[in-house]
Amino acid sequence: MASVTNTGITISTTDSLSSGQKIFIASAKEAYEPAAPDPDLISSERMPSGHKQWDILTYARLSDATALTEGVDMTTVQQLYANYLSINPTEHGVIVTLSKRAITRQPDSLERQAGSQMGVSMRARQAKDVIALYDGFSKSVGGAGTTLDITHFRGAVAYLLTDNDSEFGPAPMPLRMAAHSEMISDLILDLTDAGSRVGGVEDGLSSELVQRWWRGADRAYGVQVFHSAYITADATSNDAKGGLFAQEALHMVLEGNDESTRETDESRRTTEYGLFKSWGEAERADPHGVEMLFDAEATV
Repeated sequence: MASVTNTGITISTTDSLSSGQKIFIASAKEAYEPAAPDPDLISSERMPSGHKQWDILTYARLSDATALTEGVDMTTVQQLYANYLSINPTEHGVIVTLSKRAITRQPDSLERQAGSQMGVSMRARQAKDVIALYDGFSKSVGGAGTTLDITHFRGAVAYLLTDNDSEFGPAPMPLRMAAHSEMISDLILDLTDAGSRVGGVEDGLSSELVQRWWRGADRAYGVQVFHSAYITADATSNDAKGGLFAQEALHMVLEGNDESTRETDESRRTTEYGLFKSWGEAERADPHGVEMLFDAEATV
């Protein structure tokens, strides 16, 4: 459907919303699907009004304290060093135009569907922006054609919890992993030995892992594991890139509140719905994240 240009745009307020607008907003908010958890796995904050960018200070660790000798001056003096991370939020939007005739024929369901699909569209964009950051971690585990197993997983966790970096130190708990569903499936099979077990998976821990891991409800080595629908496999190699990281390794800055608009073009007998959201994201602590590169070839 062609887009509609309207010189008289009115942005509705809460007090003046029509019933259709209320349905649209509610559907958009409800559509944030659990299959795209990535934006919720990283640290975030809302930028105060009146700012165009948000500067975050990250302080480097001081050296270890020194032993002192009684009666002897302490000569070791350290400087507090800080790095600036600047994030400039970008506005994102999605617009849908519905004809008056279509809305009249389906007054509630059509507007509800529009709101739902626009909410999914916005969440997908936000999730993909976060997923793109996984590729930026300096440390990578796995490789092309490699199947994710508990040895790789345990090694990545051990790396993050070890004091490998003089500036940031060990990664703080909790840790979380976002990955392609096939990667998680391979890890579960390795943990439970379900692939070679006759008669299915035994009750207890193995059964719990299979039933609940896909939702991040259970942990291994203290790590929550999440299926991310927008982590896709390469069309040629069938490999996919996920991430295992501490929450503060990546950071998102939100600007303002979600904004919805509704404008009607009487001459064209159409109504245009808009959904807008501003955010920016960046890597904050590189040593506190690991890129997980593994095979994600479909099994069906």
